[in-house]
Amino acid sequence: MEIASPVDGLAQLAPDGTSLSPSGLASAILVGIVGAMTILITPGFLAVVAALAPLDDAHLGYVVAWDINAMGVTIGISALMLTRCNWRLAVALGIALATAGNLATAAAGSYAAIAAARVLAGCGEGMAVGFAFAALARARNPDRAFALYLVFFLLLGAGLLLVIPSLLERFGPARLFIANGLLAMGALCALKWFPNGRASEGDIFSITEPINHPLAIRALVAVFLYFFATGAMWSYVERIAVSNGLDAATVAQSLSLGTLAGVVGAGVAGLVPASWGRALPLAFSGIVSVASFQLLNGHVSVVAFFLASAMLLFGWNFAQPILSGICAEADRCGRIVCAMGAIQTFGMGLGPAAVGLTLSSGGYAMAIWASEAILLASLAIVIIAIRRPATAS
Repeated sequence: MEIASPVDGLAQLAPDGTSLSPSGLASAILVGIVGAMTILITPGFLAVVAALAPLDDAHLGYVVAWDINAMGVTIGISALMLTRCNWRLAVALGIALATAGNLATAAAGSYAAIAAARVLAGCGEGMAVGFAFAALARARNPDRAFALYLVFFLLLGAGLLLVIPSLLERFGPARLFIANGLLAMGALCALKWFPNGRASEGDIFSITEPINHPLAIRALVAVFLYFFATGAMWSYVERIAVSNGLDAATVAQSLSLGTLAGVVGAGVAGLVPASWGRALPLAFSGIVSVASFQLLNGHVSVVAFFLASAMLLFGWNFAQPILSGICAEADRCGRIVCAMGAIQTFGMGLGPAAVGLTLSSGGYAMAIWASEAILLASLAIVIIAIRRPATAS
């Protein structure tokens, strides 16, 4: 999926859009991938945590919620710190925290210890994402920069989802977390080329450009609900497959191919003619997403799981750029897109926790139906908002 930057709007404010060199672009992409990877490989991440400690599915959801919500907090803080600190030092601190969190996770054996370790890791991940996306927004062509990031991000995620089961079987969960932490440290080598934008960035929060408040509020509510519902299903898709007797290799292959479908979804969204507007494409994405959720309800065959994975990621990546565009339209200076980055991350984090609360019913049906209703409500809110334009104030 595409992850909206909390600072995408900086592309419109930067005084010099050519300040990001090719090596700086590569550095920003690497740092962004290191920061956001947990979100993309959440199903595989939960499988590794499940092998690390005897946690039930509910507590697995709480673990990922702690991680992603901590990430959301520091993404928001990063947006506030862009003009107040050295970017390279901030990214180095973020990577160090993420590494420490992964090493602490490897040594943990209880829910409380794992949750605390993931909060630490999430704080570092959020710092890396926030500053990496600020750097990407300084490229000569920000759209192309974010597209390159998304392609590398999704391709790497597809590969990891494919190999995690075999790596888990061969090396065990603790070693995988240690390796994850050490690999994250490798990104420090790229900081030499990472831009330090503090000296040239304007303070986006001091700009007086009016905001379309009715559209902004409705769009942000819709974004939160959309990511809440989608995050709930994406986080537990692997556990649903396991509960239906699917083997680890089949699950990994389906999730990996499904991630590639996400690349297609993002590409198709970019090809939709502007004359079609946004309401029809969003309605289409809702149909695809709800259908994918239903394929996970009841008995799930191998074919059904593959289709569900592909359709879920296709619909998600198809809708995300459109939602980002609506938020950008509400405020051309980028403050609403800034808020969107943190809000969608909170939605991604709270969704799995909410599913965990429903599992006492003995299955996933309640979570699936609720996720469908919430997703449709989110799209209805934003479609009504864009069909009833309001003036900025």
